Amino acid sequence: MSRFKCKKCGAVYEQGFGGAALAPHIGPLHYVKCPACGKRSWINIYSSVSDPITYPPQENTQEQEPQRLLSEEELERKRIEESKYEKQ
Repeated sequence: MSRFKCKKCGAVYEQGFGGAALAPHIGPLHYVKCPACGKRSWINIYSSVSDPITYPPQENTQEQEPQRLLSEEELERKRIEESKYEKQ
């Protein structure tokens, strides 16, 4: 996989040669569509960029606090509450 940088929006993404090989081309310049902005531009598929990947954006995964142990009464209440939404 090669790393490309969109000339229009500046997004850095990785793309295999499969999609670029089918695109219209003149020598090493291929007319490919940027997955970030959706615009097409001429890209040299044999040169790779060393910038870090910016597309797709990394999702912010926040650490969840560990669940505390519930008493028997709280577990029963939780079970009843969740059973209200079950399909029958």
